[in-house]
Amino acid sequence: MGDAFGVEWRKAKVVIRRLLTLVLQDLAFLLPWPLRSFLHRGRGAKIGKNVFIGSLVVLEDAFPEYISIEDNVQISAGAKIVTHDSSMRNAFAGRLPAYICPVLIERNAYIGSGAIILPGVTIGQSAVVGAGAVVTSSVPPRAIVVGVPARIVGTVDDRIERFLSRSGLFQWKYYEKPRKLSDHEGLEVKKKILNTKAGHDKKL
Repeated sequence: MGDAFGVEWRKAKVVIRRLLTLVLQDLAFLLPWPLRSFLHRGRGAKIGKNVFIGSLVVLEDAFPEYISIEDNVQISAGAKIVTHDSSMRNAFAGRLPAYICPVLIERNAYIGSGAIILPGVTIGQSAVVGAGAVVTSSVPPRAIVVGVPARIVGTVDDRIERFLSRSGLFQWKYYEKPRKLSDHEGLEVKKKILNTKAGHDKKL
């Protein structure tokens, strides 16, 4: 009798925990971005400092505790990080187990709007995942990936000049008004970046 009660109580605790993670996920959808990291930490995700999580981001509905996000990561609106796959379990009427594998987003990485990160993937330090990409395998540090499935199209170091030569406005900080960089400022930025070795990022 006691053993049966213990089993049922353990099951009940799992169900309560799962419901709590879903409620906190829904709250993170609705509340402003400064609260989102706090809510996802409450769900079990490991989230570092200065992490921006955009609106409508899903950090794994069932097993958020398998997500690790390091410092200074930006996850744009509508992105999804998934740590489990129950497709085969469903296809075989529950006779196969669900697959669960951790996801790691290393520091300074950028996840574009609507991107999907699948189980077992590591996004390397300072890597960029393009909008709408579906990432099925790990991304090296400082690589840029786009597409479905995501593929490497270059590195952040290769794209500096192209990025700075875009027509339009630039913004250093959220509280500053966007403006056009002068030629001198553009050159100074290039010098700073080009003198920075991979793995030793400096703040602009």
